[in-house]
This record gives sequence, C-alpha cells and structure tokens, in this order.
Amino acid sequence: MSDSPRAFDAEGEWWLPGYEDRRVAGRLRFDLDSGAELRLIGTFRSMFEEGDHSQRPDDTTVVAFSKDTIERDGTYPRIHGLADGKQYTLEDCFRSRTTRHLLSGGGTETVHVNQIFQGAYFGKDEALAADGVSVELRYLTHWICDSGIKETQAFPATDLPPDVPSITLEARALDDAVVALPGGDTLRLEHSVTVDGDRITARGLSQKFFFRLDTSSLRPVPELVERASDLQDLVSIATGRTAEFDGMRFWHPDVVWEGGDRRHREPIEFFAPWNSKDKSKTPGKLSHHEMFFTYTDFGGIDGVGRWLESASHHRGALGRVMASKYAKSMFVSDRLLNRAAALEAFDRTKFGHSQSKFKTRLARCTDLAGNLFVGLVGDVDAWAEAIRKDRDDIAHHLGTRVKQTPSAQLFLSNSLYWLFILCMLRDAEAPEEVFDRIEKHSEFEWLGPKIRAAL
Repeated sequence: MSDSPRAFDAEGEWWLPGYEDRRVAGRLRFDLDSGAELRLIGTFRSMFEEGDHSQRPDDTTVVAFSKDTIERDGTYPRIHGLADGKQYTLEDCFRSRTTRHLLSGGGTETVHVNQIFQGAYFGKDEALAADGVSVELRYLTHWICDSGIKETQAFPATDLPPDVPSITLEARALDDAVVALPGGDTLRLEHSVTVDGDRITARGLSQKFFFRLDTSSLRPVPELVERASDLQDLVSIATGRTAEFDGMRFWHPDVVWEGGDRRHREPIEFFAPWNSKDKSKTPGKLSHHEMFFTYTDFGGIDGVGRWLESASHHRGALGRVMASKYAKSMFVSDRLLNRAAALEAFDRTKFGHSQSKFKTRLARCTDLAGNLFVGLVGDVDAWAEAIRKDRDDIAHHLGTRVKQTPSAQLFLSNSLYWLFILCMLRDAEAPEEVFDRIEKHSEFEWLGPKIRAAL
C-alpha cells in the first residue's frame, strides 16, 4: 500500500442498502495509485440464495439490487458499511472476482469501488449532494506565500541564561479570506497550524491553507467536484506544477455531531483515484521563483472569486486544456488538437460568433491575450498559418506535413496552451502584475525562441 496519508485499510461489515440485516464481513482498502477495493469474506450473492428475495418483507419491489441484476452483471450502484466505528457509502461498484467453495457452500467476493464517502450513509435512491466542499491542494500553501509560523533564534546560545530558550517557534491561525460568489455561494481561504514530531527526537509546527466553498443549497457532488477542479486548475497554472488533490471533504446539513447541548457539523471524507497527479521530481517542494505568479499577484481571494466566475463559463474548454497539461503520455498531436479545439470553444463563448473560421478565432484570442503573446510568437500571421496547417493535418488526416519535427509541433502546441491561459486570465480580469511575472519567467522566456524557430 502507498505511503500516502490518504491510504487506509478498514475492516468491518458491508451490506446493500435495504438489506441491513444481511451483512457480510470484509476489508476495504484504498490507495491513490490502485484505487479502492472491497474484499468480502462471503458474497453479496449469498443473501439471495435462500429463496426469492426480490420482494422486501413490506412487499416493496427492489429493482436496483434484485437477484437477476446481481447475477447478470455483478454491479452494485451503492454499498453501505460500518468499519472502525465509521459509516461508509461506496459508490459505483462492481464485482471483479468471486470464488465458490463447493464443500462448505461459502465463498469470497472482491468488489472494485470507484468512490468512497466516509462519515455518512446516502440512501439507496438518495442523490449524492452536499452544500459545501473543502479541498486541500498540493502547492496551495506555497502559492499563498503567507505564514502563521514565527521563528526566533538567539546566538550564540552558550551565552544565554539557563531559563532563556535559544530557539522559539510560535504559531497562530490566520483569519479566513472570504469572497461572495454569484448565487449566494461563498468561498473561503482557511488556514490551520498543527504540531508535528514524536516529542523525543523531533518537535515542530506545520501549516496549510485550504479552500472551502459553501453553497446556498444542496448541489450534486459532481458539480462541487467540478468547482474544486477549477481551483485546482488555477493553482496548477500559477505554480507550474500539478496541484494534486491532497484531500476533499463534503458537508451536508444532516451530518452533524451532537453531545449534550453542543452540536456541530461533521465532514464527509471523499476518496477517489484522480487522473491529475503530481509527477514532479520534487513533489511537495516549490521555490518562489518557480511560480508564474502568486496569490497576492492575482488579487487575493477576490481574484480567485473572479476566476471561478470565468471558469464557470469556460469549464469545458478549461478542462480540455488542463487535461492535456496534466497527462504525461498524450501524443503531441493530440495536445495540439485539444488545445486548438478549446480555443475555438472559448472564442465561441466569449465573443458569440458561431460561424467564424479557425484563423479568425485565433486572431480574436490573440488580440485578447495582448502584446505578451505577440512577443512570445513573433510573427502572429505566420504562427496562425502554421497552427492552422497543423490542426487541419491532424484533424483531417491529410498527411501534408510529415517532414515537421515532433519538437516543432510540441512548441506550437505549447503556444496554444499559453494563448488559452492568457485569454482565461484576461477574462478573469487578472492584474497586470500577473502578466509581468509570466513574461519574466524563465520557462516563458525559453519558450519564445523555440516557437519562433518552429515557424
């Protein structure tokens, strides 16, 4: 199992919603690399083998978990469980392996699990919904460039009185940064400090920032995940790294803790294997000069709020471009084609022209991106024509540019990435400090001559 703090192994009892009295012992394992798997000591199938239980005792027909469905395809839309004192809802599951013991009549079953909700039961027919989501993003704390930790050291330590510490660490939680979003939603940037170490060989303080989005009403979980991905994309663009999800929690008004006269809401932990993973050589480590722009450059929480508003209009195109950025094994031609299609979609949404030619759309996007992009590619007309030919060749399998090197196509593809990003930043009304930082970034300066040489 992975060393990730998100990995876990839980033993408990598991059942299908509506069959609480027919529980099967088993172990649920989750790993960021291999995903989630439920290994049962027994089978869900056995609960139907003592006769026809397609009718519940109250004569209510059970459709989703009928014997015929389970025997035919082994799919389980939802599974409930209780393990280590925690409630589990397992979503979108299917049987991957089963064994039968002829002599004993027993067996085992292995179930693949796509999503795990830890801390709540969602009913058999209940929609997955919440009114809030908290998300921890790798490199978010680096991007914020602020600290609630203070360190003081006195030298030389040998000259200090015995009762005066030579090193002092102090910590305080910073105030939340809050912005109101359209529709009554609220985004918060929250901060926490924790104590680390075993109290014997080490003791220290660590901090992290995370976003919390609260909505005015219950929203489908996939919608909340999409909005969290918009935040992930922003931090990834700004830092130049994949801001992998290091944690995600949902909040539901019915999930509360009560004790005496005290009552507070409890989070629902969410576990799933993500496609966007941090593959950098130094994961979790980032220097200030490596970032394209900082949280402060972007205008703080108000800038993030504007980004979310812009991303809500261009989410499909943004997702397509960032997927081409996160993927490490995608063909260069596919990256170019996906980014070109995303720019077309952005132009169609931003400017409202449904019948424009591809180069016309590129021209409008170039005008929006401004002189920073012109300086990157040099001759805009020659660049647009080269992009058009490559795009048509790939999309229509013309095979007219077989002599072009893969590296040249890579640089042209990267120019499309930056054109889209600059357009998104303009649409989100990013401050000029953002564009100044991007222009002076070593990667941006290195890319320009490569693009111009590819033309």
